[in-house]
Amino acid sequence: MRFSLNFGRQILVLVTVLLLIPVALTVFMLQMINKSEAALVEQQKARLMKAVEQLDAGLAMDFNSILKRNGVNDAMPVREKVAVLNNELRDLLNRVEAAYPGTEVGFYSAELDRIIDGSPQPYAGENFSSRRRRNFLSAMQGEVKSESYGPSEGGILEIYKPLRRGGEIIGAVWATENLSKFAARRHAIASTAYATIMVGVFIGMGGAILVVHRFVQNVNQIKVGLRALRFNLERPLISAAGELREITDAINELAAMLVRAQQYTAVMLATIDDGLLVVDLEGKVVIANAALSKSLGLDEESVGKQFTQLLPEGSDFNRFLREALSEGKEHRDIRVKWHCPGQGERHFRTSTAVLRFSEEPIGAVMLIQDVTERLKLQEKIRRQERLVALGRLVTVVAHEIRNPLTAINCYLQLWKKNSSFPRQPLETMHQEVTRLDLMVEELLRFTQPAETRPVVYDVNQFVEENLPFFKDVVQISVKTKLGAGLPPVLIDPGQMGRVIQNIMYNAYQAMPEGGIVTVSTYQDESSKNVVIEVTDTGCGIPAENIRDIFEPFFTTKPRGMGLGLALADEIVKAHGGRLEAQSEVGCGTKMRIYLPALEGDVQVG
Repeated sequence: MRFSLNFGRQILVLVTVLLLIPVALTVFMLQMINKSEAALVEQQKARLMKAVEQLDAGLAMDFNSILKRNGVNDAMPVREKVAVLNNELRDLLNRVEAAYPGTEVGFYSAELDRIIDGSPQPYAGENFSSRRRRNFLSAMQGEVKSESYGPSEGGILEIYKPLRRGGEIIGAVWATENLSKFAARRHAIASTAYATIMVGVFIGMGGAILVVHRFVQNVNQIKVGLRALRFNLERPLISAAGELREITDAINELAAMLVRAQQYTAVMLATIDDGLLVVDLEGKVVIANAALSKSLGLDEESVGKQFTQLLPEGSDFNRFLREALSEGKEHRDIRVKWHCPGQGERHFRTSTAVLRFSEEPIGAVMLIQDVTERLKLQEKIRRQERLVALGRLVTVVAHEIRNPLTAINCYLQLWKKNSSFPRQPLETMHQEVTRLDLMVEELLRFTQPAETRPVVYDVNQFVEENLPFFKDVVQISVKTKLGAGLPPVLIDPGQMGRVIQNIMYNAYQAMPEGGIVTVSTYQDESSKNVVIEVTDTGCGIPAENIRDIFEPFFTTKPRGMGLGLALADEIVKAHGGRLEAQSEVGCGTKMRIYLPALEGDVQVG
């Protein structure tokens, strides 16, 4: 603030000085004009004074002596006496006037009360004005009198000096001059003065305008730069001139610090795996890190938008933020489901909090953590634990059942040889015992780890080897869409054969009135896995059952054990792949087997 005031004072002082220069110059030059005019007048007075002094010195005797010398008696008329004096003194008067061009000189005789100026024409009466009489009277009192009359351009300057002879004042010596002759000099001085004043005014006003214009130009330049900085902090201000350069340099340094802070913040937010969303009191997004955009499938350019544009109305995320902003209500570790495009349903653990500064709310923050894989892992662990426990139980029960079944089967064989026992019941009992033994074998196979003996195989060849049974024996309509140029896979043909046969058999059972099974092979673009897809046109699987079809002993068939797909899922996982199901009631089911593709030039066995 002190710097701004100092700079403002400097601008004010500079402009004031520039404006005062022409004012001061004007006053000075006007004074100079007045002084020059007064000096010219004084110069003329001094000139006239020299003229009257020379005239006074040139008069050798008094007026009466001149008249007596010319034989003039006292009885002669005044007009004749004046004519004699004019005639006698004309040479003296002409010499003085010649010595001081432009002047008129003469004498005044108090006794005659007339002026003697060398005029050849005699006066009929009094030959001077009342104004001159007043000045003559002042001179008769022993006073040197000087007066000017009329404007300086055309006025008259007069000087009256007492004329003493014999210790007495007998009249006056006078001189007059028209001031019009030095008007040109005065005009020249005034013109020079006024030109100087105009130059000073122009320099002062022009300098002030230039300083203000330069200052305003620099300020506007800073304003434009600041508006640009709002959208791009990496675009520095152009350095201004003078002390404003310190302001622009300080702003550029501050912008650079903000850029570095933003970079640190961006790197920090990018390294956080959890999604972070910060909004202000108006609901405008301030921060949305990459993890949030990726987790929720949002547009990466979210900053500046309303959070309601990103989170649809009715979603838990939208509701949590609204409650935080409007009610100050916070949530901690709430489980939220979200459907992400291309990712399916995801599970998030969500928390919200109100942001405060000095106890005043300034916005809200939402933190989300994707726990989908964690939940799947937990569910897988629980499933494995159940399977382990179930395997132990099944192993014990299977062994306990198999021993009696073996004994019963032996006795049935003996009874069948004995013709006295009815043959049909024995045959039925033998079939049921055989079925129970197969079920026990299936149970034991499920409880044992799937040991694979993988070989490099062409997936299309594998499919073609396992379809003839269903085409010929089961007699269902099978179509194939085998992709070309697929990479080989590493599989155990026997175990994977049981998987494809189990899936095909389920498709056959889902179409009791007939239908079409389509077997396709292709390579998944996202995972690069080779996919075997089996699609039927059967009854489909209800949505509430689709998640449980790979669970052991889950079945909707009256005589099924629910181990077929569970065993198939275990075999596919043992190959490093996965088994997925997609179904809609009344439209059929798609089963996809994903198998890792082998890279490079690999020979098929």
